[in-house]
Amino acid sequence: MKTPYVGFRNDTLAKLPPAHEGHEIDCPNCGGKHDLRAGKTKDGGKSTLLLLYNCGNKSYLGALAGRLTIGQKADVSGKEDF
Repeated sequence: MKTPYVGFRNDTLAKLPPAHEGHEIDCPNCGGKHDLRAGKTKDGGKSTLLLLYNCGNKSYLGALAGRLTIGQKADVSGKEDF
């Protein structure tokens, strides 16, 4: 099974708007509004490195390292065996 991945360069992220947990976004999937939520660490704590939003039964990447990534084309993406 292949795992999908996306990546953004630091200079790309620096150009994107800031984002934080609780930031309300316009969903590109359903057109509704959703809040960004912090990801979870292995020990169950919060990690604001990744901010996700839920639409229906799926979670999507909303922000990375405090920058809004919705609508931004990733610098690299694909699927690999990890």
